[in-house]
Amino acid sequence: MYYKAFVASFLLLITLCAFKCDKDSDYIGDDIYTAEVKSITSCARFYACVITKGDIDPGLVDNSWEHDGQTYSKAFVVENYCEFPSRLKAGESFRFRIIKKQPRNNCQVCTIGILNAPSKNLSVKVIQ
Repeated sequence: MYYKAFVASFLLLITLCAFKCDKDSDYIGDDIYTAEVKSITSCARFYACVITKGDIDPGLVDNSWEHDGQTYSKAFVVENYCEFPSRLKAGESFRFRIIKKQPRNNCQVCTIGILNAPSKNLSVKVIQ
């Protein structure tokens, strides 16, 4: 009798731990990257950025993005622009982690001028 209760309690504990681990995995990997804002669409919250520090999977970023006569590697568009700090201006750097894809943003964003954007999007959590 005690054996069955012990086994049931043990299995319940393992199940609860497994669910807790899934809830804590909001980020993709453990890496912290540094990026620079290269372009902000003039009419709204659209940010094109380039990673300046950190080894990132090349499949997650645009490795040949042309902007203002320069070609950049490791470029991306901030996908979760509603949560991105508006205090960051072009030329400024920030540290971030990549978060799992989120639902589409609900804030209004102008789509004019986005044609020459990096082809890859990342959802980011700004750390600094």
